[in-house]
Amino acid sequence: MKAFDRILGRSQAWKACLTDKSGNLTRSAEIALADLRRFCRGSTSTVTVSPISRTIDPLAMAMAEGRREVWLRIVNYLELDERTISALREESERRAEDAA
Repeated sequence: MKAFDRILGRSQAWKACLTDKSGNLTRSAEIALADLRRFCRGSTSTVTVSPISRTIDPLAMAMAEGRREVWLRIVNYLELDERTISALREESERRAEDAA
């Protein structure tokens, strides 16, 4: 029961930080999560090819997978659905275009 209580507490903490009283992501949370989704490769492969050797770089891939693990942890605690994650993807792509 202690493990369940810890997990529930973490989920509630993430939700308190990122959602409003209705349980919807705040605008700031949408922006932050869109950025994290892109940075953590939340929707892409973590396979990384070395620009020098043109082979898979296992150290860079391990680092990318570590980032992705953080993304997945947050998403799991927030219990985001695929529609919300897709909207975050679109938001991060729009921001990347605006920055270019």
